[in-house]
This record gives sequence, C-alpha cells and structure tokens, in this order.
Amino acid sequence: MRWDSRGVGFVLGMLAPLLGFAAYGGIYVTAIRPHHDFHWFVYDLFLDTSEFQPRVASLSLIADAVLFFILDRLDMQKAMRGVIAAMMVYGVYIIVMLIANSMLD
Repeated sequence: MRWDSRGVGFVLGMLAPLLGFAAYGGIYVTAIRPHHDFHWFVYDLFLDTSEFQPRVASLSLIADAVLFFILDRLDMQKAMRGVIAAMMVYGVYIIVMLIANSMLD
C-alpha cells in the first residue's frame, strides 16, 4: 500500500497533535473555563505562559496514540514507525521546554 510509509506516518504524527491541541482547547474552554474563548486558550494560556506549554503539548500527544492504534488496526507498520518518530520529536520538544522552564525559575 502506498500510504504505508514512514514519511506519511511522520507527517500524520506531526499533524495529529494539532488536532489534539484543538480538541483539548475546545474541551477546556467549554467545560472547564466556559467564560473564556479559544483565542484566550491559545494566546494567553498556551503561548504566554511557558509553564503550561509542555503540559498542553503532552496532552495533545494523545491524538498520536489514537492515530498509532488506527494504523495498527489497518496493518500499516511502516506508517506506525513514522508516528513513533514524530512522537519522539514532540518528546524532545517537551523535554527542552521542561529544562528551559526549570532554568528560568
């Protein structure tokens, strides 16, 4: 199958957390803090508060786990490897942000 490649899996693995971020933001501003909007979530909570960036990014990776199991169900092992590589890239970002935040404190 053409779609069963590491490149496709990597691109999907990099895009899926963006959907996870949007889903988490939607849940956050409708159920947890309904007096705020999505713009507040992105700009004020995520981008302006550096201590929340690795936390929100790690929650967004749940979408990659869902994608991983969907690809497993479709028997696309090469694409699953690409998703794992994308998760490692996000993991490096999260670790760098945690170290940077601890150094700033």
